Amino acid sequence: MKSAPVLTLRESRGPEDLEELTNIWRDSVEATHHFLPPEVIDRLEPVVRDEYLPNLTVQVAEVNGCLVGFIGMQARQIAMLFVADEARSMGVGSMLLDWAKQRFSTLTLDVNEQNPRAAVFYIRRGFKPRGRSETDAQGLPFPLLHMSWSVEPTG
Repeated sequence: MKSAPVLTLRESRGPEDLEELTNIWRDSVEATHHFLPPEVIDRLEPVVRDEYLPNLTVQVAEVNGCLVGFIGMQARQIAMLFVADEARSMGVGSMLLDWAKQRFSTLTLDVNEQNPRAAVFYIRRGFKPRGRSETDAQGLPFPLLHMSWSVEPTG
């Protein structure tokens, strides 16, 4: 009898995980960001690996010891949340998002407008659109939706 995959979270091991996290980023982007030309992805990859990931608090998701996704936080901002294509729709993204929600009462993030599946993912998990930019963080013409989430007041 085959055992079900076990999904666990852990802190990133920094440089030890960097290459694998970069590979997950690329795999996810190629599977979901069809609006990005390959040369833009090629240009972004070293920026993600060398500038973004080392400067974020990163929590990784593993299935049976293999990395399948990660969330990168900069204070209360979700700077990155990526899941390997073969692990999509397995609850990895939700588990990572829940990890962030358990730590903060408010969260913000930017999501590519041209990636509607991701926008819907966040909206279904309580995020609300708060604004829009015509360009991404690199100044490229890929519009971003600015979203936020906060714990609902009780009583």
